[in-house]
Amino acid sequence: MAIIRDWIEPGTTVISDFWGAYRSLGCQGYMHHTMNHSIHFVDPDTGSHTNTIESTRHSVKVFLGQYNRGDDYEFHLTHYMFVSRCKARGVPPFLQFLHLVANTDWSQYHSSPETARTT
Repeated sequence: MAIIRDWIEPGTTVISDFWGAYRSLGCQGYMHHTMNHSIHFVDPDTGSHTNTIESTRHSVKVFLGQYNRGDDYEFHLTHYMFVSRCKARGVPPFLQFLHLVANTDWSQYHSSPETARTT
């Protein structure tokens, strides 16, 4: 599957269901574990499960809402990750954003000619 090759490094453990498209993951350099939820939700031999990713997927869908799942999904996913990390650390996201802006070395970023003319 192209999406796995594009986004997941070889050597990564991938836990999936038994969908046929996943069968070759082991041959493509991934550690592949499968889950059959009709038998168990946590593999008793490996401890593999999909509970965490399924919960995260649900949280992302709720956070994004039905109108923010289009072409700009990378921005929205990044926003979700930033807000989630802030909440996990007990830091208000807006204050963390201000902290990051205030502590960024902006000299390494170049302005465009249009920006230089307007300032």
